[in-house]
Amino acid sequence: MFKTVTIRDGHDNFFTPLRFIFAYMVLIGHAFVVVLGHSSNEPKVFYHLTFSFMAVNFFFIASGFLVTGSMMYRKNLASFASARILRIFPALIVHVFVMMFVFGLMTTALPFIDYLTHPDTLKQPFVVLSFIDTEMALPGILPNNHEHQASATLWTLRYEVLAYIGTFLAFSLGLMKQRWMILLQFLIFVLAVPLAYHFGIYEKLPATLQSLLRFGLCYGLGAAIYAYRDKLKFHILMIPPLVLLTALTNNTVIFEVVGIITAGYMLFWAAYVVIPKLDFLKKYDDISYGVYIYHWATLQGIMHFIPGINILALIFLATPITIGLSALSWKYVEKPALDYKSKFAQKLSFKKPKPVSATS
Repeated sequence: MFKTVTIRDGHDNFFTPLRFIFAYMVLIGHAFVVVLGHSSNEPKVFYHLTFSFMAVNFFFIASGFLVTGSMMYRKNLASFASARILRIFPALIVHVFVMMFVFGLMTTALPFIDYLTHPDTLKQPFVVLSFIDTEMALPGILPNNHEHQASATLWTLRYEVLAYIGTFLAFSLGLMKQRWMILLQFLIFVLAVPLAYHFGIYEKLPATLQSLLRFGLCYGLGAAIYAYRDKLKFHILMIPPLVLLTALTNNTVIFEVVGIITAGYMLFWAAYVVIPKLDFLKKYDDISYGVYIYHWATLQGIMHFIPGINILALIFLATPITIGLSALSWKYVEKPALDYKSKFAQKLSFKKPKPVSATS
């Protein structure tokens, strides 16, 4: 644990359990929102940073690293697009219909026929899967809850997909041929974020552009770390000074940049630290996506059927239900979809599979 940590090739890392932890952090933070109402009630972990805010940043840093690695390993646009599409959309499509026809029917105050024929119900697959509106404010649902959305957390997937598209375009344009090119793309965000704060522009930007800057910084850091992975080393004793440096920059224009770099350092130390006794964690299924997309409806549903439940009890009840739904999503939707990657890549590249000869 106290040795210098380096980044290893392959799957010998703790990203799977770490992503589960991040998704669970979001669940914990959102339990406060569901019980108390409004995101401002989520407890702060580090200055103004909440559980869910920090967890999503960690997700995007890890995504930048892993998705960039996927592109550089595959070096094939059809193969990359296949992997990314099948990672996001099959589970999301199932989630949308589960929310519409199970969760919605269970929690709506409208008569079933009125609910099923309501325009706000019928439009959901179109507005969610296009990321135009991901909250799934289904008609009449959760009438007594503080929040009335079935999937208030899906909004970040819009930026995840945009990041995939950005990587796709950068590779297509030859902007990932040299490692310095990937670093330069990260440095653009390193400069843009503080400058936006310095000139008072950031707070005036639309929420979409604010999120693009935030997630671009996180994703770009992960990509840059992948590009220079053979040069980088991480040690646990460097983490306290970095956290202190982040604290000292609070209320300055560089706080976000320093904080995300610190978060990245912590993440990659934790992902590649050598702890043989914990190696069994690397073998678990990656249910983090399922936890992320199903936890909100689980929290809301429990709150709907057990009004007045306290936060700890809500977390206690929501944990096994969310994990169960996530495990089902992984086993019956996500993993089968990912097993189809090669065939789907062939379809995307418009290549016909080679005929099998009689002698083979």
